[in-house]
Amino acid sequence: MIEVKLLVVSDSHLYADHLQRVVNHYMTKVDYMIHCGDSSRPLNDSYIQKFDVVVKGNHDDAPFPIYQTFQHICVTHGHCYGVYYGYEQLIQLCQKENCYLCLHGHTHVPTIQKHQDITFVNPGSLMMNRGSYGYGTYALIDVNGKDIHVEFHHCITDALCQQDILDEGMELLEEFKQLLK
Repeated sequence: MIEVKLLVVSDSHLYADHLQRVVNHYMTKVDYMIHCGDSSRPLNDSYIQKFDVVVKGNHDDAPFPIYQTFQHICVTHGHCYGVYYGYEQLIQLCQKENCYLCLHGHTHVPTIQKHQDITFVNPGSLMMNRGSYGYGTYALIDVNGKDIHVEFHHCITDALCQQDILDEGMELLEEFKQLLK
């Protein structure tokens, strides 16, 4: 049974100050640091190299992988799996790879959802999220077997995000689905 603490970021889009600050703050406090894509940074970037897992986003030129799995965790950006439309394609990938936790980005909306016994976490954008609150977020995740505890934090103050931010994010994603039909 695995027990790990994860720092998960996504969509930092060249905002090096936010990325550097969060990396420096958590480097020795977590077991794995994960970037879910759209760092817009090269492979040899000193801060990207500190991450244990980095995947390719739709704004990345570097040849990061589209997805990676480890310890029953799947990491992807999400743009190749239609995350704006739902999780059907990611469910298939997770089932194929025997993963019960999937980390992704792309939507700039922090969310946690569960579908078919798979927990999906989007840390939001480290740069800035879509929504009325106007700041970026990251996620801290404690995994103890299949027990998963997720916290979302403000990218500058590290303050814990309130539930209304997550509720607003889910409403935004539903609006996107309707617009994309």
